[in-house]
Amino acid sequence: MGKDKKEEEAVFLRKKITLLRAFSLLIGSMVGSGIFISPKGVLKNSGSVGFSLTVWFACGLLSMFGALSYAELGTRITKSGGHYIYILETLGPLPSFLFLWAEFFAIRPANSAVVSLAFGRYMLEPFFAPCAAPLPAVKLVSLLGYYTVLSLNSWSVTWSARVQTALSIIKLLALALIIVPGIMLLAQGHTENFQDAFDRQSLVLDKLPLAFYAGMFAYSGWFQASFVREELIRPERNIPLAVIVSVITVIVGYMLTNVSYYTVLGTQDVLASPAVAVSFVQRAFKSLISVVPVLVALSCLGTMNGGIFTFSRTLFVASREGQWPPLFSMIHIRRHTPLPAVMLMFPLVTAMVCIGDIYHLMNFFSFSRWLFIGLATLGLIVHRYRHPELHSPFKWECLSTQTL
Repeated sequence: MGKDKKEEEAVFLRKKITLLRAFSLLIGSMVGSGIFISPKGVLKNSGSVGFSLTVWFACGLLSMFGALSYAELGTRITKSGGHYIYILETLGPLPSFLFLWAEFFAIRPANSAVVSLAFGRYMLEPFFAPCAAPLPAVKLVSLLGYYTVLSLNSWSVTWSARVQTALSIIKLLALALIIVPGIMLLAQGHTENFQDAFDRQSLVLDKLPLAFYAGMFAYSGWFQASFVREELIRPERNIPLAVIVSVITVIVGYMLTNVSYYTVLGTQDVLASPAVAVSFVQRAFKSLISVVPVLVALSCLGTMNGGIFTFSRTLFVASREGQWPPLFSMIHIRRHTPLPAVMLMFPLVTAMVCIGDIYHLMNFFSFSRWLFIGLATLGLIVHRYRHPELHSPFKWECLSTQTL
């Protein structure tokens, strides 16, 4: 009797994430600041409109391959923790330990700072246009946005998931407001910006990796469902369905968005713009000049929410595995949120927002992030070799008509 009562009162992360919430988490994490700030970086380092669109599509394909690999890892390894737990279970404790510290000190705080700065910039754009917003004001608003999302994730898993769903809808609306007028102009014959799209003279091969860094940053987020595996309802079914549908949706959306950008703005306009979406609206849709930047800022808020939501689970799992201080495996007894893990990023993100710049921070963390994601994907091959007796549940689940 006493044992049953203890089991009922046990504190653990509840299964509260449905297929819709998983889809919202992925869309909300992928569609954020990237599509609104990365076009400049991709174009600058690829050299021309045609090559930049090729880079965007190639980044989408790489993201799909990675998402499918993580979908299978998520059905083979039943723990939360994303990259960390996959590297630990397949390659051993040393690589996972190195990843954990790289993620804590460099990758995650720099990524969060980039998204926060994009949020601050777009939130203030309507108030200062056509001039640029003052940098101290941008940094202050960036921190306020980050602290708001941090408080939400400390308060409730359910509410942070609900907010993520609502912000995912706003993200798709923001993309639609950019795609529709651009495609309409393209259909009317405005193709002058696509003349000589593949100009080889402007292509510099040693800068091409930086173009891929910027493009992959925009797609990053397809792996977020793996961080909350233990909180997903029917993960064998919902992880594969969520990642496949969300990545295809984002690839199509990003390609159309970039075509719209280039239909309205020339290459020089994109390169000169501190906020591409705002420049686009100023040129194509002046009646929405104050609406679109706010929608973009809310998109960034959703990306911040998804990042905090998932990273706190990495620290929670690492503490449980004995590679991080036990304090961070503790869960709030009433709210069932990993409160210490959520609050840990507070000082590092604050410091990087105060001293950092969007594009320098992006280049700073990109190599480390994709190196460890590559190791986790390699881990899938290792795991298949070591455990041939395990079938791939997601393959069967996705093809089964019972799951549709």
